[in-house]
Formats: sequence, C-alpha cells, structure tokens
Amino acid sequence: MYEDFMKVAQESMKPMLKMAENNTAMAVKLMKAQADTAAEMMQGNLAHLQALAATKDLNAAVEMQQKYVEAVNEKLVAVARDNAGVIEAAMTEAGKIFEGSLAEVQAQAKKAAETMEKEISKASKKAA
Repeated sequence: MYEDFMKVAQESMKPMLKMAENNTAMAVKLMKAQADTAAEMMQGNLAHLQALAATKDLNAAVEMQQKYVEAVNEKLVAVARDNAGVIEAAMTEAGKIFEGSLAEVQAQAKKAAETMEKEISKASKKAA
C-alpha cells in the first residue's frame, strides 16, 4: 500500500517538475540574454564615448549622439522582442503541461467512476 501511495505521489509530481524545469530554462535564457545585452551595451557606450571625445566638430558630435541613441533604442526593442518570445514559448510549454496533466486527471477520474459503478453494481446484485 505504501509503495502504491509513493508511486501515485511521484506520478502526480511529474507535471510540477516539468513546470519547474520549464521555468528554470526560461529564467536561464532571460538571465543570459540580460548579461549579454548589458555587456554589449557597456562596450558600445564606451566606444561611443571614445568616438565623441575624439570629435572636435559640435555638429558631428550631435549627429553621432543621435545615431547612437537610435541604435540603442533599436537594440532595446530587439531585446524586448526576444525576451517576449522566450516568455511566450515558456507559457506555451506550460499550457501543454497543464493540458496534459488535466487530461490525465480526467482519465483517472473516469476510471475511478467506472470502478465505483462496477462495485455498486456488484453490491446491488448481491443484495438482491
């Protein structure tokens, strides 16, 4: 009986473990993207400041600054889009896990109901 209980407990934990793995993978992807983006932004900022410091013409410096701001904005939009894609993929996977576990619970409930129906039928035949 104890072994049956442990088996049922392990089976019922599988969806939660899959969700934890899914969430961990998503977090790792997002953290790696954040670290890569931060490093890239710092390097780009340093290069931009060096180029600005070397520029003597005020108009050229203003133009460089505008281009840099536009490039940073494009980079941030791209990163946000990539992060949204990672989150969307994780949510889709979570939905699949939930649907699978829901179908499994429904199948178990149906099987239990059928078993109970058979037992009730047997008991009523014996009583008659």
